[in-house]
Amino acid sequence: MKAYFIFAIIRTDFIDKAISTLSAYTPRNDYKIIVIDQSIEGISEKLKKWLFDHEDTYIRIKNQGFARANNIGMAYALRQKEVPYIALCNDDIEFMYSGWFDDAIEEFKTDPHIIAVSPESPRVAMWGYGLAPDKYVEIVPHKDKYTDEDIKYLKEGNYDEKEIKARHDFEIPKSFPFTKRGICDGIAMWFPIFKREGLIELGLLDEEFVWAGGEDYSYLTRAYSCAWPTDRKECDPKYHRRMVATMKSWIWHKWGQSKDIKQTLNPDLFKHKKPWNDLDSIWPPHLNGGKHSDPWGHWTDDKGIKRPFRRIPEVYVQKV
Repeated sequence: MKAYFIFAIIRTDFIDKAISTLSAYTPRNDYKIIVIDQSIEGISEKLKKWLFDHEDTYIRIKNQGFARANNIGMAYALRQKEVPYIALCNDDIEFMYSGWFDDAIEEFKTDPHIIAVSPESPRVAMWGYGLAPDKYVEIVPHKDKYTDEDIKYLKEGNYDEKEIKARHDFEIPKSFPFTKRGICDGIAMWFPIFKREGLIELGLLDEEFVWAGGEDYSYLTRAYSCAWPTDRKECDPKYHRRMVATMKSWIWHKWGQSKDIKQTLNPDLFKHKKPWNDLDSIWPPHLNGGKHSDPWGHWTDDKGIKRPFRRIPEVYVQKV
């Protein structure tokens, strides 16, 4: 078996499609699924039976937040010592073609410093290009079934600017990469596939973060800093780690269907915990030249010397 796929969910209307497309395009002997169900109503009995029939894992808990739920799944997966990859899957994803997984993990071979790889999505969140959070560019339109030509087009990265612009009712910034190559460092963590060794080295997610995100920025800072897990004041590139998105593999992602639309979901999901997102308390400016943390893991001092961001050494224990 190659991987565990962990789905931490707070709503139940996407998980069936995510799992059915995973099953359609991924050899069943290659993976196991862990569903951490934090929803109010719970998944369907049909899906529950399907998971049990396939000897997958289903865990039902009160909503504890993205980080806590995924840590429960990762702790379980890490105990299975023969499994080399552990993936954290948003439920608003759809798998598109056979071979996507081998395409994704191929990227690990290009650099031993890579500890996590994410596929790319044909639906691009345009907040990265300065547009409103509800703006998206679709390199190819959403389909029930994609052709070999679609996948080849996505991988090659020579996109039809005229055709794409014609399908959108807003102006696409000039910075959008209609010609795209290679990998992107500093991923959005909607589907990171971790090497087992990377998780063991860097640890699980920070569970303080709840409802408002932040655990992804904190984890990226850990990876790109060379001062975690061992504290260092000097930058040493041999300790740098990378988390990258690869054009070799493609997965459809709807984007923002839980946290980003929290106000439309059942408020009972969130009533027992207060939102929290305070990166400064974990990566304090007083340890880092007065600088606020950065996902690239480094800051520059007044002499122009590159310094790694340093983290507080305390271990957080959640009180339930």
